[in-house]
Amino acid sequence: MTDLHTPSQAPGAGQIADVVLTLVRQGLLRGHSNTFEVLVRIQAADTQPLAGQAATSTTPNADRSLALVIDSSGSMDGEPLVQAKRCADWVVSTMRSTDRVALVQFDDKVHTLWPAAEVGDGRALRQAIRSIRSGGCTDLHGGWAAGVQALQAAPASGLRRVILLSDGCANRGETDVALIEQQCGEWAIKGITTSTYGLGNNFQEELMIGMARSGGGNQYFGHTAEDLMGPFRQEMDLMASLCLRDICLSVQCAEGVKVDMLNEWRRHDEGWRINDLGWGAEAWALLRVTVTSSAVGANDLNLPLLSVKVSGREGDGDVAVLQAAELHLPRLSRSEWDLLKPDELVSRRLIELAAADALRNMRAATERGDWDAVADMLRAARAEFSGNEWVSAILDTMQRLSEQRDAAHVGKEMLYAASTLGTRLRAKRERGLVTEAEDPSTPSFLVRSAEQGRSD
Repeated sequence: MTDLHTPSQAPGAGQIADVVLTLVRQGLLRGHSNTFEVLVRIQAADTQPLAGQAATSTTPNADRSLALVIDSSGSMDGEPLVQAKRCADWVVSTMRSTDRVALVQFDDKVHTLWPAAEVGDGRALRQAIRSIRSGGCTDLHGGWAAGVQALQAAPASGLRRVILLSDGCANRGETDVALIEQQCGEWAIKGITTSTYGLGNNFQEELMIGMARSGGGNQYFGHTAEDLMGPFRQEMDLMASLCLRDICLSVQCAEGVKVDMLNEWRRHDEGWRINDLGWGAEAWALLRVTVTSSAVGANDLNLPLLSVKVSGREGDGDVAVLQAAELHLPRLSRSEWDLLKPDELVSRRLIELAAADALRNMRAATERGDWDAVADMLRAARAEFSGNEWVSAILDTMQRLSEQRDAAHVGKEMLYAASTLGTRLRAKRERGLVTEAEDPSTPSFLVRSAEQGRSD
């Protein structure tokens, strides 16, 4: 593996994260245009600083404010709402007494049952959760907007996140998907992010994933309400282990150098916004770099082909600017270049992004009801991606689910799996597919699952 490693320090906070560039090949073919991939790895320190060290995002006084926004429409009646309230109650049990939690329920009407107030002993907030009753249609946007409004009173320096749970389609109030996603993105820039939890087979997965992606949070779903407990635990574990949030990655290129982002990270100003980073974890992005033949010959070897810059916010709201990672590559003859072997980790991530594209194509075929095409694409994907244990396990799940001919069910699995393959945090020393049962020490937000809608 070829790593270009530059240690990164936040002023006054000690070393908290490194930016590492891992190249698919370490060299440029002289006299030719070159296109190659660079894996950008934003790696947090293994553990949070010890007591007495400089404050960081895991300092106990770092502010956390959540708005729990729960769908109480008629389709949630019975066990779904019982389990949703159980999840909300569990979230409250994980919060510190000084954390702030708002509670919103929505059907065709929106009710803020609890403002963004300190949890205290949690008894009054739990009583408000127990009071939620079902009925009516689904003003999803109105519920989310009420959650945003509640968090505007919370400290802007801390983490502020709307956690939206719904089992249905937005059919009251604002229903324009593009506009809702746009508003999630606008509020993320202002410091209020959004995570979404979809339930069952009838919610709008494109909307829920889009809201989370634009809103700077995470997207999860469960086939049953009980399945949502695992995703809630992942989110809360990550919040408790947060190193950096509001991460922005930007690239400065030399003349004749072009960069394309292969992940679906959302564009922001001159860079891309990356999801939250937990201690001991790695956020990542794959760049496809094109260097023109004239640039290969003209570029001074002492000058970087590109420079990758990363910034984020610590728990107290201070901006941490990590040391930039620069890319310098030797110019090689054809015989020298032919000896280079592709980097295994970069190749693995490329396979995972290609598998994500294949899953999206399969999902389109399920929506058309073309199960023969799905079967053909699954066979091709299993052959093409057989060397990747995680992808192979996901494809095994898709094979099993597609045999049931339930387009809504398998379609959601395909879309969430595709999104997870391209955005999930990774362990810095990545191994094969590891479950919590196999390694209980693995943080829940780093566990990779073969089935996205089931809690292991």
